[in-house]
Amino acid sequence: MKILFVYPDYKVNIDPQTGRMLGVDVGGWYMEGVASISAVMKEAGHEFGLYHLTSPASRGEFQDTLRREDPDLLGFVTMTREYPQVKEYVLWAKDAVGVPVISGSYHPTTLPEEVISTEGVDMLCRGEGEEALLELVRRMDAGEDYGDTESIWLKEGATIHRNPVRPLIEDLDVLPLPDFGVFDFTKLLSTHINTGVVILSRGCPYSCTYCSNKKMRDIYPNRNRYSRFHSPGYSIEYLQKLVATYPGVEYLNFRDDILPWKGGWLEEFTALYRREIGLPFICNYRANLVTPEIVRMLRQAGCYQMFFGVESGNDFIRNEVLNRHMSREKIVEAFDACREVGIKTVAYNMVGLPYEDKSRILDTIKLNVEIGADHSLSPIYYPYPDTVLFETAVKEGWVPGVYDYREDRYVDQPSLPRDQLYFARHYFRTFVHIYRGMRKLPAPISTYLEKMVDGLFLSRHLPHRTLVALAARGERMWNDSKDFFRRRFPAFFLWVRDRVRGVEKDG
Repeated sequence: MKILFVYPDYKVNIDPQTGRMLGVDVGGWYMEGVASISAVMKEAGHEFGLYHLTSPASRGEFQDTLRREDPDLLGFVTMTREYPQVKEYVLWAKDAVGVPVISGSYHPTTLPEEVISTEGVDMLCRGEGEEALLELVRRMDAGEDYGDTESIWLKEGATIHRNPVRPLIEDLDVLPLPDFGVFDFTKLLSTHINTGVVILSRGCPYSCTYCSNKKMRDIYPNRNRYSRFHSPGYSIEYLQKLVATYPGVEYLNFRDDILPWKGGWLEEFTALYRREIGLPFICNYRANLVTPEIVRMLRQAGCYQMFFGVESGNDFIRNEVLNRHMSREKIVEAFDACREVGIKTVAYNMVGLPYEDKSRILDTIKLNVEIGADHSLSPIYYPYPDTVLFETAVKEGWVPGVYDYREDRYVDQPSLPRDQLYFARHYFRTFVHIYRGMRKLPAPISTYLEKMVDGLFLSRHLPHRTLVALAARGERMWNDSKDFFRRRFPAFFLWVRDRVRGVEKDG
């Protein structure tokens, strides 16, 4: 049987006030679930193909591709921001090929009723897809009834079969190594910086209110096993296959929420990694889990940069609103530990969170000053549906219960008007640098100047819109310049980046 997955991997941005399209963010991201399902399907003797859309396709181009591929089952990778595109592509598909259509990934898992009601969608998969899709395809191929396949919702006329979600795969090592080759490596954004994307685990054990992890975890009968990871040995085989598939890989990016640290996993893995792989890498971590021993092992294995979710410097926002349960002291200690061993750091922050105003954003700016992050990110909080924080915002009347997911949506709260929100987003790093510079001055002077800058940042009389327009123009120029050098002079771009980030490579 031939399965074709359509993966719309780009973002259309729409202004919520005017409905005007703001632009398209071109994609090119590797997706582990697709590579894993491809490996499972091929191991069982089925054909599997991927139509990876990194930018919008015309109707004619899209339909010609489907006719040429001629699948027996058509699957759509359906994420929330991309769901509106999927709805349109499904209708085009139905006009081109008369085969069943199934939707999978995050959006049908968390909002199945919305997806199963979509015109043209015949089925959806909730949760992990390897075992569910394998059983579904086996039954379809054999001509058997598949209406009661676990994890699959099936629409037959006016009837919807809402089958229960099957248990999680508890031992990830039973899965075949991902089929990395199903992706065209030349289309991936990471290719431009010779980087391989790595995911060795599934499921985050935490329940941050802005994330869908908790609601996704709760759909499984064995939800207590939601957070799982491959063994160190399997992980090394995974990396060896990735590097063999893409020999141009010089760096690795571990996209796991947290690399495992318990039971000696990290110690065993980093020892194997140094011996068998040896490539410089970056990874995510949670600040309250960091110890000097963990960062030492990671650094010795080749880690040159770590990403931490700081999110907010205001204790009420971070711990009560976001459910992070992380003290300022632990955050500071984590960044200090990285600095001690020579690992560069990136702090993830958000602005525009529910119950936030400029004074609470200033708390976040000052925490970023204190931790001394090498780079601070400050995107505007996007209210993803079917999360606890989204429901809070809807209840307060700050976000509509239903909206076009392509909208440049933000929390519309009176404490933080739109112009102030965008000012905070664009000038976050500017104020971090200003405060850092002032704190190098003698105490009496720095204290006086800091109060002056506090008043400047908090002032409601600043020309916020003009300042935002200027900053946005400068940001576009900077990003365009980086993109130019990344695409046209990749060797020079990487040479500069490696020196800025302290990357050490063998040879």
